[in-house]
Amino acid sequence: MDTGKIHCYYYIKKYAIFGRIDMMKINRKILPPGKIGLAVSGGSDSVALAFLLTKGGKKRNAAKRFVVLHVDHGLRKESKEEYVFVKALAKRLGVPFKGVHAKVARRDGESMEMAARRARLDFFERQTVALGLDAIATGHHADDVAETFLMRIRRASGPEGLAGIKETSTVGRIKFVRPLLECRDAELKDYLKKYGEEWREDASNDDVSIERNKVRHEIIPFLEKHLDPNLVRHISEISSHLREWLEQRDAGGGVATSAVAGRPPYRRQDGGFPS
Repeated sequence: MDTGKIHCYYYIKKYAIFGRIDMMKINRKILPPGKIGLAVSGGSDSVALAFLLTKGGKKRNAAKRFVVLHVDHGLRKESKEEYVFVKALAKRLGVPFKGVHAKVARRDGESMEMAARRARLDFFERQTVALGLDAIATGHHADDVAETFLMRIRRASGPEGLAGIKETSTVGRIKFVRPLLECRDAELKDYLKKYGEEWREDASNDDVSIERNKVRHEIIPFLEKHLDPNLVRHISEISSHLREWLEQRDAGGGVATSAVAGRPPYRRQDGGFPS
């Protein structure tokens, strides 16, 4: 066998994981060159984020570039095991781990979800300052974008609301980056399964009395079956167009100057335009 072919085969077999990364449309352009925190809950999306950005722990200088961040909110009996799981994951990837067993307490008029978010942001901000983080990456993906879009339609949100989850945002001293917004949830799970990696499932995510879960498990599958099999991708594109339009509008002093603003109106399947 030709030695070039042998080398090529070896490269593909050994580094096939890298090819998979490139196929999944990860937006690395939004990642700053400095130190990045990886927000890892233990769920499939955040575990996939950690593997993809560190290239399974094989990325050069991964230990200097990344740190895994985890918050145990203490609201479920499984949370302590998830803390141990994420800490072990960070060790296996060869990157530092910073975690906290938070004490979540509600303030007046605050839901438990809001209190947990406040505790999480407080931890992220403290780590941002202490570790000199340039950004914190999260595992939000295209399904999250679609769910948020549909939930905000219900609230009759305007363009700002329907633009949904941004690739980058700032909360206090924290800069968040979301490089997986073009990836599907199922795609991330398939990636982990392909390489025999585990993750943790939050049982509360199956509770369809919670609005987001109902949209995820019932509304989107129904619409994909009866309306548009590419619904999530199309909603993701609409949200992206809206974000672009808003950025151009704000940059232009209130005038939308982007190509989005110049798009022709939606055309009906019969060839006519809406009246």
